[in-house]
Amino acid sequence: MKENDAAAGLSERILREVIATPAFKELMILQMKDIKAETAPGLVKTLLWGDPGISMSLFGALPDAVNWLVEFLLELGRQLNSLPEPLLKDILGQIGTGIDAERLKQFPAIYGQLVRRILVGEDKSPEEVRAAVIAALNTALAGLDNLTVRLEENRADIARSLSEGAKSIDTATLARSMRRIGLLAVAAARPPKAGGGKAPKAVGAVAGGIIGLVILRKVVKRVRG
Repeated sequence: MKENDAAAGLSERILREVIATPAFKELMILQMKDIKAETAPGLVKTLLWGDPGISMSLFGALPDAVNWLVEFLLELGRQLNSLPEPLLKDILGQIGTGIDAERLKQFPAIYGQLVRRILVGEDKSPEEVRAAVIAALNTALAGLDNLTVRLEENRADIARSLSEGAKSIDTATLARSMRRIGLLAVAAARPPKAGGGKAPKAVGAVAGGIIGLVILRKVVKRVRG
């Protein structure tokens, strides 16, 4: 037995045998072509609630399954990176056009509710909700702190890269866009004929836009200098 075969998992060994057998390979291709999103809910319900033993085993194996999925996606990315760029763009373009955007839009609502239930829970008091939110925020800040440590370690390289990128910015196009936005804001700041109270807010927006433009121009000049 080869070393790679010994290290391979059961699924990989089975898949190799299936691919090497023409009849099974054709059956697998037919099954992949017949994949329909509408059949997924029934499969999930059957796996979770069809048999208690399978359900508990599934939940117990969930961490390993997540790790497997993460490694699967990482290796998929590695393999895609090895493809020529035109072929890669063609493949990803076909994948993108076939994905159901309406189903993707349901993710925030469904998994947002799941995350809220996990982090906060149901029927919690305001104090408990606040404590859960603060704990999650502190966790996020800890992750941000680790990220900034890495940025500090590579500060020179990152600063050099940002400087080169800033020099490549099309400042002429940027200035034209900012000028148009400024003109639009000035037009909006003009008081209506019958008089109104919206002008001060619009004037504030114009002032903020002008200040932002001035700061942006100074930053660009400083980087280029």
